[in-house]
Order: sequence, then structure tokens, then C-alpha cells
Amino acid sequence: MTHYHVIGIAGLGMSGIAHILLDQGQTVSGCDQQTNGLTRELEARGAVIHQGHAADHLSPVDVVVTSSALKAEHPELVAAREQGIPVLKRADLWREWSLQKPTLAIAGTHGKTTTTAMCALILQQLGYDPAYLVPAGGPVPGLERFARWGSGPFVIEADEYDRLFLGLQPSVSIITSVDWDHVDIYPTRQDVETAFVQFAQQTGKAVVACSDDAGVRQLSAEERLGRVIRYGLGPNSGWQAKHIRVEDGWTHFTVSFGSEPGGPSLTARLQVPGRHNVQNALGAAVGVLELVGDTSLEQILTALQAFRGAARRFELKGEAGGVTVIDDYAHNPPKVRAAIQAAKMRYPDRRLVVYFQPHTFSRTAALIDEFAHVFAQADVVRIGEIYPSRERAADFPGIDAAWLARHIQQPSALVSGNVHQSTEVMLQVVQPGDVLLTLGAGDGNRVGDAVLA
Repeated sequence: MTHYHVIGIAGLGMSGIAHILLDQGQTVSGCDQQTNGLTRELEARGAVIHQGHAADHLSPVDVVVTSSALKAEHPELVAAREQGIPVLKRADLWREWSLQKPTLAIAGTHGKTTTTAMCALILQQLGYDPAYLVPAGGPVPGLERFARWGSGPFVIEADEYDRLFLGLQPSVSIITSVDWDHVDIYPTRQDVETAFVQFAQQTGKAVVACSDDAGVRQLSAEERLGRVIRYGLGPNSGWQAKHIRVEDGWTHFTVSFGSEPGGPSLTARLQVPGRHNVQNALGAAVGVLELVGDTSLEQILTALQAFRGAARRFELKGEAGGVTVIDDYAHNPPKVRAAIQAAKMRYPDRRLVVYFQPHTFSRTAALIDEFAHVFAQADVVRIGEIYPSRERAADFPGIDAAWLARHIQQPSALVSGNVHQSTEVMLQVVQPGDVLLTLGAGDGNRVGDAVLA
């Protein structure tokens, strides 16, 4: 038994690592500035949690696990170096785990969290006892936790931030999308594309690629890649979803496969709305089929009917005063567009009110031309203050919510202020019969929670 000490254990990514280590029978301790529900759950499973950071937390510890965001002068990293304790990053553990068992890694600048959750649920429904790590998604209805180590295949959300996904050696990979995002890590679009090509080249058996996405089409044309299986809603896909319709609250579609028109097909249905979720479901189905091989597409599509979404992925929060509140983690233009389209598809006859909290100044500035056009289908738009995350407003003069609102090609796009101010604004804006869609990767979901209170 090895004692792992996880720095930053109160975050989703690092707490997921801790859960898997506990499942593997390891001893786990960890620390963070604050404790929360994630750390309390780990404590209940036997982990020792320290609040704050101090060198004496490492006595006795065999391995320290940290994120790449930590500075070298962090007191526990200094102590680890002085004591000769190995220090691993998330990518190091990811690589080790992906080499231990058949691994399905899901990558993409949007769609990967939902697709990963779908894959994990399919394997669980079919009795494969999967291992999985869905760190960005949080709780997934139908799954015990968002991170687990079972005896079956390993499913992991392959995060491209800080090039983490390049630590993986998957058997099968799914690539949902390739767009320019995380501009602090990838200064140019070419940098993103290069990283995704490398990820695909590290895949052993097959790359399952969404042919609807221009970036993925370009990537999958690379001659240096191995076997590529294409899926999508368009006609140039070996696996195609078509005839999409909403009926009785379910999203129905047909899956056709094979190169000949009029070839074999199966019907399917989902509890979650949106064409993007049909794409996600099709990618998950093909990826799982390629990974395990000893099941049928029909069984996989039946298992998908149990999927009810992931936390903050078009999550139905509730209804109050005739207002339906939905929250989505969407924070880049394709995600925002997809969430708005899903809302209009699910509620075609209702007024759609969108509250968007931009996430980071660098992303807002770099993608301003794309943000300008993605709100067109919304009836009312309010823009909250930019959520800075790790950035400082002083480093981005002139980049703020008002600047973004002026660029948005939607007459109703107005600034609503910070979260408290935006809550007051939205309470005045929404009317019975409205759908309120809160978007962003920060804490803007609190606005929707307040409307429901």
C-alpha cells in the first residue's frame, strides 16, 4: 500500500484522482486552502484532509500528487524535494492508468464531458464494471461517483488544458471537436491542432472522429494517423444520426451505418435535448463498440436511454413562478451556440432568456468575433461581469462585459453586473412561461439558483 498526498484535493480534478487511488486500496491524504463537499466525501471514505498547506503534511508520505498550476516554491513541494519524495502530476497517473487496461479517452474543446459520462454509463449499464474519470462534470445521475476504479475498461475525459491529454496512451479515442480555446496555453490555432494530432497519434486501436466538426475533419485527414472511424449528423460519416425529432420529452433519431445508401439502421432515443447531444451519443456508442467489441449497437443504444445528463451540462435546475431554469457550463462560442440551440429545440414556443457569465479575459478577447454571433436565437440576453479565474483585469485593459455586449449581434444584449446585481436584474426580467438559461464556467449558476429560491 502506497501513501499518496494530493495537493489541491478540494478541486474536481484532484479529488477525482483521490477517489481512484482509494478504490485501488492506496492510503490518501490531501490538502487545500478550503474544505468543501468534495473533501468531506473523501474523508468519509478514509482520506485525511488538511486545511491549508504546510511541510509537516508530508510525514509520512510516499508520493506527492500535484497539478501543473502549482508553483515550485509551494511549501509542500519544497519539502518533497528536500525529503526525496517523488512528485507526480495528474498526467503521470493518467498515463500509468491508461496502460493498465483497455482505455477509451474522450477529447475535444466541447462535448467531451457529456460524451465521457455517456460512455461510463453505457459500460456500467451493460455490466462491464468500468473505471472512469469525469472530473469536469461533477455528479452524473446513474453513476456512483464522477471518478471510480472498477475491474473493467477505463474511460477518461481527456482534458486538453495544459496539454494534459498528451499523457494518455488510450486504446481508443473519441475526438468531438477541435477549436481554438485555452488561449493562455495555445497562443495560436495551429498550436491546438498540433496537440490534437499528437493525441490522436498516441491512440493504439482507433480514433473515433466527429466529421461534423471542421477542426476534426482537418485532423482526421492526417496521413500519419492510424485507423479513423467517422461519425456525425452529415452524409460524409460512416456512422450517421438522422431524422432527429423531439416527441414526448425524448429526442428521437435514427442511426445508420455502412457505406451504402439505404444500409442498416437502428432507432434510438435520448432523455437529453439538442443535436449536439445526438452527436455526443453517437460518438459514445461507436467508441464503446470499438473498445469492447463483444456487445451490440442495439444494446448500447438501449443503455443510452438511461442517460439523464451531467452536472452543469444543460442541467434542468427546476421551475418557480412559471420560469424554467437550466444551467450549462458553456463558456466558449460553440458551447454557447449548442446550449441555446438545445433550449430552442426543447422549448420552441417559449421565450428564451440567457444570462452569460464570460470566463477569463483572454478567452473573451481572443474569441470576440465568434462570440458576436452565437446569441442570435435567444430572445433576451444579459451579460455578467467576466469571471477572471486565474487572470487579472488589469492585464487586459478595455476587455470587460460592456465591451463584449457591444460586439454581440443581438439587440437585447445588455450588461447585468456582478452575480448579485445580475440576480436582481434577472428577477425583474423573467416572466411566467420563460426559460432562463444560465451559461458560463464560473459561479454564474448562482443567478439561476436565486431565481428558484
